[in-house]
Amino acid sequence: MTALDLVRIEAGLHDWAAIECGCSWGPNRYSAEHIPLELIRLLGGDPEELGTDWVENHARIQSNLMDPAVATASLALAALAGRPPVGVRQDLLYILGVLSAGEQEDIAGACLDVARQGVWLYYEELAAFETVGASAEAYELLAGMDEQAERLAAYHRVYRDRLPHDLR
Repeated sequence: MTALDLVRIEAGLHDWAAIECGCSWGPNRYSAEHIPLELIRLLGGDPEELGTDWVENHARIQSNLMDPAVATASLALAALAGRPPVGVRQDLLYILGVLSAGEQEDIAGACLDVARQGVWLYYEELAAFETVGASAEAYELLAGMDEQAERLAAYHRVYRDRLPHDLR
């Protein structure tokens, strides 16, 4: 299955129309329905153009998490599991990281719980080291999971030289 297939399935598991968005865009003034539609559109086109705009000011405004954050984290993880190109993976890892570390602790904790479901994807990204950026995002995400401290330290010993200087 592709990232697009997995996102479509995951999107269908959430009632986006009932979730208030952090913006005033879309057919229903505060509906978050446009979030999965935008991700699907981006993944169906040139996925290298994914970026983070489809999340900013919708699921997250600056460091404030909005109502769609948890469902959006699920979309990001589903897309990541579809093994898109490395630049897209870096964007998705970044999104999971910022949603898991937002200012609203309850929402951030729920996003981190979603992110925990992909822990082996992050270790794979760290070990593959296709780009410094993607590996660094995976490392930072894992570093936010207290239960991964021992395993991450072991990976750090092995892959330390591949990490950016600030993570060595």
